Amino acid sequence: MIKNACRAAVLVFVLILGSTAQAQVVPWQDAEVVRTESAQIQRRLFRTPDAALRKEVEERLERVTHLWSNQLEAAYERMGPNEAHRVAESVAAFAEAVSRWDSVNAATARAQIWTAMLDGAFRATLDCLEQGRMEDAAAWLNIREYARTSRDTAASIAMREALAGRIEAERAREVIEAELLGIYAGELRKAIAEARSHLATGYGVQLSAALSRAIGLYALLSDNIASRLEPDEGRILGDAFARLAQASPTDGQALHSLVVQIEATLATYAPTILSADELDRRVRLLARFIGLVPVEYEKGVRDGEITIPFEYFEAGLFRDRAEMLFGDLGYDLAARSPGSFERFTAILAQMKTLVADKGDETVVRSLADEAGSLLADLYGTKLNQGGHEAALSLLPDILNGILLVSQAGDWEEAELKRLEAYALFDPDIEQRLMPRAPSLALKMEAGFWEGSVAEPGLGRIIADRSPELLKQTIARMKSATEEAKEVLNTQLSSSGAFLQSLAILLREGLEAVLVLACMVGALKANRMPAAGRGGWRWPLSCGVAVALVGSLVLWLVVGKLFAMSTLQRELLEGATALIAAAVLVYVTHWIFRKAYVGDWVGEIRRKTAAATQARTGEKVRYFGWFTLFALSFLVVFREGFETVLFYEALLFDAPALPVLAGLAIGGLLAAAVAYAILGLGAKLPVAAFFRLTGCLLALLSIVLIGSGVRGLQTAALLSATPVAWFPDRPWMQLYFGLYPVAEALLAQAGMAALLLLSVIWLLLTKALETRASNTPVAPREPV
Repeated sequence: MIKNACRAAVLVFVLILGSTAQAQVVPWQDAEVVRTESAQIQRRLFRTPDAALRKEVEERLERVTHLWSNQLEAAYERMGPNEAHRVAESVAAFAEAVSRWDSVNAATARAQIWTAMLDGAFRATLDCLEQGRMEDAAAWLNIREYARTSRDTAASIAMREALAGRIEAERAREVIEAELLGIYAGELRKAIAEARSHLATGYGVQLSAALSRAIGLYALLSDNIASRLEPDEGRILGDAFARLAQASPTDGQALHSLVVQIEATLATYAPTILSADELDRRVRLLARFIGLVPVEYEKGVRDGEITIPFEYFEAGLFRDRAEMLFGDLGYDLAARSPGSFERFTAILAQMKTLVADKGDETVVRSLADEAGSLLADLYGTKLNQGGHEAALSLLPDILNGILLVSQAGDWEEAELKRLEAYALFDPDIEQRLMPRAPSLALKMEAGFWEGSVAEPGLGRIIADRSPELLKQTIARMKSATEEAKEVLNTQLSSSGAFLQSLAILLREGLEAVLVLACMVGALKANRMPAAGRGGWRWPLSCGVAVALVGSLVLWLVVGKLFAMSTLQRELLEGATALIAAAVLVYVTHWIFRKAYVGDWVGEIRRKTAAATQARTGEKVRYFGWFTLFALSFLVVFREGFETVLFYEALLFDAPALPVLAGLAIGGLLAAAVAYAILGLGAKLPVAAFFRLTGCLLALLSIVLIGSGVRGLQTAALLSATPVAWFPDRPWMQLYFGLYPVAEALLAQAGMAALLLLSVIWLLLTKALETRASNTPVAPREPV
């Protein structure tokens, strides 16, 4: 009896505890659904309604109102009735506007819903942290905007550390408040800039949404603005927003005057004082974005016409991101040089007009150069440099953007953001990462494309439109980005620099050394002259020399005169590998013919062609010269350009002497390999040596085919289908060109089959000719 009573008491306690916990749940997932569903409704209001469309909109609207009234409203009321009342009024206004198919008022109400929810969640997060309710604070933090221009990990990390008890709740509150205030200040500036743009273009719906969003964000930031601005400025700004809320949407002149006044006042507003490191990072990002605008614009526009839509899109995107960062830095720029601040503002506005009108590329370039010079004058040339640090800072944000736009159902935008993210990874991150952590670099590169069967990549997931897989992959890519940051931020020791320098040369150069050594050995074994007319030394030497010079020239030209895009570089590497493989197949066939058929067959052919030797000798000699030159050029040039890039990246933060020592030792080891192969040519029988070199070159041609196909896949010219039956090993990809994708493996299997058929054909030819030579010739009968 007592035992049963105890059990009943425990059960009641658990139920009470469970109901209490349920009451404290913050349904942040519902908030995100309200946001995305209302966005889908807004898009459909632009279309002419029919019965099916109205039914779909009504179903989505019912979902929005149900989610708000079911749990969200109760959660907001617990934190404060004022926020709950604001959201409830906005939801009712949105429903009424939708019922009338009123896109303008629906856009206004939708912006009010989200900004009121953000306001309530922001205040609830800080209140819960003050009260020590960490789990509730973490849940409320999920209802927020994410940074568009910089990494948004500070708040998430602070919350995680606070939940684990490693930092105090007060410290977590400071970090989270500073980050969210910075994000919302940037969003406020963005909304005002969008309103000014929509006023100029006459887009009424977009204008209403931007104005409503700006008013809501000002309400969220009003206390901070009052504390950060001078009293007169704060009062002027408050009056301007009050008049903005009462202004008629049709009074364009009054709206424009208010928007311009608000922009001017906000230019000197900073929600928090940036630390020296954060200021440094944002200036670098601003300089990087400004510099990228003409690079993408010149590739995307020619003579007023769009030539590459994606490049044109990126030019506008980078300009917009520069403007947002400029908003974050405006107060500091104005304090340092009011004249530079005004000029930078004018440059951004002029660039926006030029990009929108597809104007003169040279003017865009000159404006970007002038903006870069202004930054260099104010912050120093060192701060005016981008590179892998800026790319690592931007990448997590763009990955978050992929997730957000996919949740809104905009998979086309998700694909554009994927390409934007990959353009940051390669070459900025990959170029620095490959010499130090090649396995991680390959893993990240595959993650942007097809990935593997076990871990599908972003390209494959976005094509299949799989939201759940996308979340997992985004999390994995962000984790890999953190790992890459740790690797690149670790200072290399002298021994580490030496080993990585040695690995670069052996990995990138050994393949070319093997091909050339096998070629020289085979030519010597065939007793072809090295010097003189028709000798092999001159074309091989010319090919190597031209490839080395070409690699350096291409590196200089790409760095100084024009920018080679990521996809163009992948295309160059892939095409060069495939052409080299084709030439190598021809050479391999020649070597196999020497190994299996024998020199006497060549002698027979020379005798049969004796009558025409005088006329064809020069042609044969010329063809052999070109083959030797082309092969030596292609195998060296393919590796040369990338090797130069890797050494440049390694020397960026590694001591020079160990790097040069690794280069020298690597060169000696490569030379030793070449010498060993040539030594085998002197010791082995000619036929055995030809078989050995032929097999080695056949394997190298298969490697080149795999690397070439992979290059075309990463250049987005060939599709990639991951397979589960082939191992996914970075060392196999690095050194043998064996990737777990069907297209590359099929091409390599086809190459192997072609080479095998070549050997079989040569063996059959030898057997037939041997039989013919051994068949006695019947004596002729006398006449």
